Amino acid sequence: MTVSRRTVLAFALSLLFVLLVLGCGGEISGEPRDLLLAPDDFPEGDVAVVSLSEEESLDGPSAQVELQGPGFRVVQSLILYESRELSLAALDGIRADLVTQGQAAPGEIETSGVFEHRLGTEDAVSLFFIEGRGLVRLTVTGLGRQAQLGTLSDLAREKLAGG
Repeated sequence: MTVSRRTVLAFALSLLFVLLVLGCGGEISGEPRDLLLAPDDFPEGDVAVVSLSEEESLDGPSAQVELQGPGFRVVQSLILYESRELSLAALDGIRADLVTQGQAAPGEIETSGVFEHRLGTEDAVSLFFIEGRGLVRLTVTGLGRQAQLGTLSDLAREKLAGG
């Protein structure tokens, strides 16, 4: 059986592509605090950090930031699990808790779906989602919170993917 150069080249290129894709498989690097939303992520300005905390737990390194802007508040928490599978298992537990509490928790495999609740005295919307091996909870208050949650979750995913 004779194998042409073209076949060998096509196989080699296919193998290289697969290896590149696997090598870029959602690995998150960096400190959790550096992967959180920050005032610089809000081009309109006037956003300040209210609190920023970090912790090392059995689940993995984590961080949380609370940002305050004109008429809104954003709270983002991030836990970096050892693997994507562990973060997905944690999200499954969260979804089960939301269902038990009567919260709608549709969503896809990597998200809890958006749910409404109270944050202190304010109406809020939250979303849990997975990016790589990170589990994120993002909460937004204020007018237009549903739309802002979508925009900020996209931005948070980009920061994690590029981190």
